Amino acid sequence: MMKQKMVIITHVENRAVTEGFVPAALKLGYELTLVTDHALAHKHYFSTVENGPQQILECDVFNPLAIIDLLDSHALKPQVVFSNSDHLQTAAALVAEYFTCPGKNWQTCYQAKNKAQMRAKLAQLQMPTVWSAVCLADGVLPENIPYPVIAKPREGVSSLDVALCRTEAELTDYQRQFSKKKMPILLESYLEGALFTLETLGDGQQLIAVGGFDVSLSALPNFIETGALWNGENSRLYGQQALQQVQQFGAAFGVCHSEFIVTASGPVLVEINYRSIGDGREFLLNELFTFDWFETILQLHAGRSLDRLDTRSPCALIQYFPNTRNGSLVRRHEGFVKQLGSTKVSYQPLKEQGQYLTVSHSNKDYLGMLTAVGQAGDVIAQQAAAAAKLLSWEIN
Repeated sequence: MMKQKMVIITHVENRAVTEGFVPAALKLGYELTLVTDHALAHKHYFSTVENGPQQILECDVFNPLAIIDLLDSHALKPQVVFSNSDHLQTAAALVAEYFTCPGKNWQTCYQAKNKAQMRAKLAQLQMPTVWSAVCLADGVLPENIPYPVIAKPREGVSSLDVALCRTEAELTDYQRQFSKKKMPILLESYLEGALFTLETLGDGQQLIAVGGFDVSLSALPNFIETGALWNGENSRLYGQQALQQVQQFGAAFGVCHSEFIVTASGPVLVEINYRSIGDGREFLLNELFTFDWFETILQLHAGRSLDRLDTRSPCALIQYFPNTRNGSLVRRHEGFVKQLGSTKVSYQPLKEQGQYLTVSHSNKDYLGMLTAVGQAGDVIAQQAAAAAKLLSWEIN
């Protein structure tokens, strides 16, 4: 019996793909092709592990026509097309549609990724939203801006280049940083309130919430996530309202990671990331559930109906340690896994010793992450806090 063919489309090398989705695809028995614009890096990585894709092909993955031409030239007609990249959801959806594979609606993918289009769609659907406008980095500012506002790249990721601007002078300074790039900047009214996430799985017919994280943020004006509590108070209290908003928006296929701010009138959508949650939390979810997170997502893209999943899970939290200074990482704390009574505490370094670090004021600054999993929320918090005190780094 011939194996079914799966194509995973990816950009730069990242753990979710190399350590999550690729092993899951191979375990499910697919003949796997990886399509990327960073083939050399991926070939190097998979030369260091036991199993990898049957082939790694290179093309401009931001161009769906280039991907289709590449697959046609290799006589590849996939049964499954998948991507976990923020940037590539629209391209992957169009490729899946061309090859008549199950997939996401490409318009919804585009509206989720382009934050200005997301705001326009929310307003059109009369869903909770905020004032927003788009300007160019080297362009004229809109009139009547309701300061303070959040400024961010229209199609940004990982809190990169997101800042609070309280005045026109601060916003002009923000523009000046990117004037050479001429990139579109999205401005949004600043919402003060707690941040939480919603993680969903859908088969196109039914959409379920598997839970969410209550998120801690760095001090303003930046928005770096410093910690996340699984199924915290806000995630439980507002999860159903958040699910209704995601469903109304149309993100009903595969996996979706959405972020909300709690306001006096309820949750307001901050952004929809039409892919799996990142920053190591996808591996935490894989540990928490009895079902395999990565395999389940791939099976949805293979057309499988969403079975009744057991979404019960233990308590969990994750803590990040952002770098705050430029320099070489002379010494880092090595990774560990400890079983402390009923609590499992793990630490994973995210930067290499000797690596030169440049502060980006985003999630890309993480030096490492600490996770704690157990049956009691107060116990895991205490164990995590004790373990965090032992961590140290030296940066010259």
